[in-house]
This record gives sequence, C-alpha cells and structure tokens, in this order.
Amino acid sequence: MPAPALSSSTLAQHLNARAQRRRFGVAVAAVAVAVGLLTGCTSPSSAPEPSDPAGVVAIPDTAAAGQIEWALGLLNADTDITVDQLEGRFTKEFLAQMPAEDLAAQLNEGVRPLKPFKTTDYADVSEVVGAARITAANAESFSLEVRVEPDGTISEMLIRPAGK
Repeated sequence: MPAPALSSSTLAQHLNARAQRRRFGVAVAAVAVAVGLLTGCTSPSSAPEPSDPAGVVAIPDTAAAGQIEWALGLLNADTDITVDQLEGRFTKEFLAQMPAEDLAAQLNEGVRPLKPFKTTDYADVSEVVGAARITAANAESFSLEVRVEPDGTISEMLIRPAGK
C-alpha cells in the first residue's frame, strides 16, 4: 500500500518540526558538553579575587534578556541551584532531554565554582533569542545563550567558552 501523499504545507510543517527538534537536541547536548568542558578545564581553587565591576553592561528589557538575568542570578547565588528553582522556567521538551536534576547538578558542579560572573557584553538576536558574554572571577569568558518561547519558558540554553 503506498504511503499517503503529503501536502506541501504538511511536509513543510513536518520538516520544520524535525529541524526544531534537532536544534533543540543540539542545544541541550551543548549545555551538557559545555558544562563538562568547564568542569575539566578550570580549577576553582586557583580562581583569583573577583575583578571590579567596571566593564559590566546593561541588559535590555526583552524576554530573552530577562531569562539570561535570571540564569545569571542563579549562577551567582550563595546557595546551590535547586530543582525547584528550575521548575517552570524550561519547556517540557527541554526537561525531557535534560532533566532538572541533571541541569542543576551540572550548573552547580561545572559552572558555579567559577562565580561570580559579570555580564560584559549582550546582544539580542530577537525578542526571544539573546546572548550574553559573561566573565568569571578567574577572567575566563563564556557565552550564555537562550531562546524563549511565547509563554516565557526557556526552550534552549547554552553555556560555552566564549570565542576570543
């Protein structure tokens, strides 16, 4: 029996959904890989004293920027990130790929030891996609990127060493 024919709009929707799932999987995997890279290449015990706040940039009032500020607040907090703090901030699809327990553990073990972070550059790609360059206490720079859905939840998050 031949497969049913797909209309061009149905095919386009299918391909778009497939591409979104692929990008999403890459973004979630990138958080895990980037956090693993951070864990393996830095030593919190050798971090110098925090630098002065000079060079900190303002973050605009967009959905993406708001989520980046929230994430930066968690990374700089005095206490470890908890699952409760992550619940409701990420899409169900994100959490299906990267459970909140795993995300909290990776951020606590791989990123937070380098705190405090300061925002040294920011760019909105759009209202829902933003990227901040954050600099750790040891002067290493990282890119913190997010994509926010219309309901305000984060569908993609990436923390990786920033390019020079």
